[in-house]
Amino acid sequence: MENLQKIKTSKSGEPATCLVTGATGYIGGRLVRELLKAGYEVKVLARFPDRLRDMPWIHQVEVVAGDALDENSIIQAMNNVDVVYYLL
Repeated sequence: MENLQKIKTSKSGEPATCLVTGATGYIGGRLVRELLKAGYEVKVLARFPDRLRDMPWIHQVEVVAGDALDENSIIQAMNNVDVVYYLL
């Protein structure tokens, strides 16, 4: 995960914002943790946001309720996002 350091800021100079789908899964949950550790702002798109409540990073991310297979959910979640990790 050392490559996470390469894209650290957005065009405005602020920390880059990453959207992660699949954050309730094994890989997605660990990716969120590593992105936060590397200094990124993180949004997660979750069909069932209540499944995230026990994640250790839950209070450090923005949770967007929606379905990764729904175009409108993706469009809404991608607002002000620099990088998307689409894990399903």
